[in-house]
Amino acid sequence: MTRTGWITTVAATVAALIVGFGAGWFAHGTTMGPPVAEPEPTEQQTPQPTPTFEPVTVDLDETHEFGDGFTIGLSDFRREVEEGGVDPVTGEEEDLPYVSWRVEVSNESTDPVQTGALTRTCEVGDPPRESGAPALGSDVKPPESLEPGQSGSWDEDCWAEEDDTRLQYTVEFHDQDFVPLYPPVTFAGEVD
Repeated sequence: MTRTGWITTVAATVAALIVGFGAGWFAHGTTMGPPVAEPEPTEQQTPQPTPTFEPVTVDLDETHEFGDGFTIGLSDFRREVEEGGVDPVTGEEEDLPYVSWRVEVSNESTDPVQTGALTRTCEVGDPPRESGAPALGSDVKPPESLEPGQSGSWDEDCWAEEDDTRLQYTVEFHDQDFVPLYPPVTFAGEVD
C-alpha cells in the first residue's frame, strides 16, 4: 500500500469512528422516552429520624433499667496489674495497673434485644481523663443479642493507677446502622 493509501485508510477510519460514536450519542439522547416521574416515597421508604436520648448517669453498684425490661449493671470490680504491659502513652514496657469488672445485661421483655453493637468509654481520676481499655478479661465480647428471659455478660477493664479511685464507664447500644437503641448510660463512682 502506498503512502497515500495509508493516509486515506487512517483518515476514513477516524472519520467513521467519529461519525459512529457521535451518532450513537445523538441517537441515545433521542431514543430515550419522556422523563418518568419519581414515585412518591412510601412510609417504608421515608428516612426515619435518628432517635435522640438524654444520657443517664447511675452509681457503679446500680442496675439500670431501660424501661422495656432490658437492664444493665456492673459487678466484680478488681484492681489488677498487667506484668510487662506496654504503656499506651509512653510505649515503654512496665507493670501496668488497671481496674476490671463484669458487665451484666438481662432481657426480661417479650422481644429480642440487640446487644452486640455498642460503644464504650472509660474515664478515671478526678478530674476524669479518658483511659484505654486493655481488654485483658477472659470473655471481652458482648453477646450479639438477648432473647426474652435471657441474660449475658462480658468483662471490661481500663488502665488506672492506684490513686485513680474515681471510675466512669459509659456504654451505648446501637443497631446495625449505628442508630442508638437506648440512651447512653454512664456508671460513675469510687473503686477501692
